[in-house]
Amino acid sequence: MSLPETLAWIAGLSLRFKILGAATAIVLVEIALRHLAPRSRAYKRWTAFFQGLGAVWTTVILSIVYLLSVGPVSIMMRLGGRDPLDRRLAPESSFWRLHEPNPLGPDRAARHQF
Repeated sequence: MSLPETLAWIAGLSLRFKILGAATAIVLVEIALRHLAPRSRAYKRWTAFFQGLGAVWTTVILSIVYLLSVGPVSIMMRLGGRDPLDRRLAPESSFWRLHEPNPLGPDRAARHQF
């Protein structure tokens, strides 16, 4: 089978098989480089490329997770007028908030804060 025939055969495959073939090729190249040439320049470039790719995708995925989880909660709390940190600084004579004393006493409360 010549190269053009091979490329035409690959082009005729479904997307699922193309992705599976690419993933298999990546795994096989990784295994071959790791076992046959772990100190080679090719292996260093290979790992540097995938570390960079991983850093980019980690940022993208974590940004999406953050926006989809924290964003709606923030919007709902703002629409509801809720502020759990009580960040409004209304003019008061004192900004001290009263709290219940710890039932353990001050010494044990200092040792067992959480």
